[in-house]
Amino acid sequence: MAQEVKNDIKKALQVNTIPLIAIMTAVTTVLTMLVKIPTPIRGYLNLSDTMIYFSAYAFGPWAGGIIGGLGPALSDLISGYPQWVIFTFVIDGLQAVLVGLLVKKFNPANIIIGSVIAGVWKVFGYFIAGGILSGFGPALGEIAGNSFQMAVGLIVGFALFTAVRQAYPPLVRLGNLGIKAGE
Repeated sequence: MAQEVKNDIKKALQVNTIPLIAIMTAVTTVLTMLVKIPTPIRGYLNLSDTMIYFSAYAFGPWAGGIIGGLGPALSDLISGYPQWVIFTFVIDGLQAVLVGLLVKKFNPANIIIGSVIAGVWKVFGYFIAGGILSGFGPALGEIAGNSFQMAVGLIVGFALFTAVRQAYPPLVRLGNLGIKAGE
């Protein structure tokens, strides 16, 4: 198992995938910054989940984890939310890794179940982070907003992946969904 993970990470971080990871991290950062709805505990709701889910579906758990963690964390840093950077990197990065590990076949049920499990992790992670930064009372009030953000991200990320996969079939070779181009 450990050797399989090492091989998967090596495959994800080959020289030809590093520019892709950099570009997708930049796109994720910009998309996260594009829509910002401030929340009471000094955070904000955004579209980061869209790119977290898309990246995990398209590029697998390890590249998706880097993109999903680094993009939103950079957005926090640039947008004036430095207190969230470490939390965001860990929570969002693990969300993408979980999606990539749980979703192995391009089957809507698999994608929804794996994505919801990863989304529940994210909501829980931000509840804990919000509790640490602002107290657990205010963090409790963020659960509905974070759940909504996760649901919107899942729907839009799934739709985006489906559209890009149909328009650009070689994308499936980069991910972990074990499907052939054109399927």
